[in-house]
Amino acid sequence: MKRAAFYLFITALLYSCTSSKYKIEGKTESTTLNGQTIFLKERINREWISIDSTKIENGTFKFEGTCDSARVAYLYVELPSGEKLRQPFIFENGNINVMVDSLGYVFSGTVQNELLQSYQDEKTNFYKKAEAIYNQSNDSNATTAQKAELTKKLNELAKEEVSIDLKFCSENVNSIAGTHVFMSTYYAMSIEEKESVIKKMNAETLKTNRIQEIIAGIEIEKKTAKGSRFIDLKLPGLNGDTIALSELIGKTDYVLIDFWASWCGPCMQSLPELKDLYNTYKGQKLEILGVSLDDDQEAWKSTINSKELTWKHISDLQGWKSAGAKTYAISSIPATVLINKKGIIEGRNLSFEELKMIISKSVE
Repeated sequence: MKRAAFYLFITALLYSCTSSKYKIEGKTESTTLNGQTIFLKERINREWISIDSTKIENGTFKFEGTCDSARVAYLYVELPSGEKLRQPFIFENGNINVMVDSLGYVFSGTVQNELLQSYQDEKTNFYKKAEAIYNQSNDSNATTAQKAELTKKLNELAKEEVSIDLKFCSENVNSIAGTHVFMSTYYAMSIEEKESVIKKMNAETLKTNRIQEIIAGIEIEKKTAKGSRFIDLKLPGLNGDTIALSELIGKTDYVLIDFWASWCGPCMQSLPELKDLYNTYKGQKLEILGVSLDDDQEAWKSTINSKELTWKHISDLQGWKSAGAKTYAISSIPATVLINKKGIIEGRNLSFEELKMIISKSVE
């Protein structure tokens, strides 16, 4: 018995020694990455903080040290082409292996990293399937019927992606990997879907600051959900004058609040469809109120002018701290809220096809 206890003690001691430090060993078969600096970073309060960096030499790189607490971090490298590769992993003590190429990273070696990698693999397969449909949707020669079919497929893809995220979060909610995926994808989920995940969280997970923020955001979102009465916004316009949302309600059949920013790529990509919607229904049917999450006045104004966005615009230039974003629980952009002439919210983040269907109908 004493000998067995001794072996157990030695095993525990060895484990504690090996797990009290982290070793991240990376390999690449891409010769273009040799000589490039790869960074170990984490994101705190929307700012990137560098933990360490090293060079990729002869197809290998290594990070070593101690980690005071397991958490999400990122490996970041810039390719010679200028493209940036950044991917999350679980930064923890133990041996972590990484394979990197021009397409991204594959992590293994610890339970949490292999769990997160299983999710990344599923999303990669999803994106491969979705890419062909996205490419077809950009075909300018597509007929009206083909565009309608592609729009239907894109909407189905959006639902499929949410189902992948929701399944992983639900099954792994109290792991670091599961919590990270939830905090990264919750914005695309419905209130009911978000709450179904939160109900499975233990006390430790619920104490996470970001989770508490999400829970608070859900309560605000409930107040601005479909069927609720709008909450007024009063923010500076382009000329410094104050424009109130309440001033617009009732003057047209619908008001669409569009949350956006000049630095937001997806926002810029959606502008042609938004402009088409406005040009089709502006006047008696529709008014748009653009609420920018910019913090640079010149960037905000110049984008409005260069893109010829002729609807009304407001911004307090506070970025993600925007009073408008807080009022309507906006956690990602572009985001929209459609309000009818009686001041009742018709929907949030509706597709352009859904918007057209609603706006084209007569309002009693």
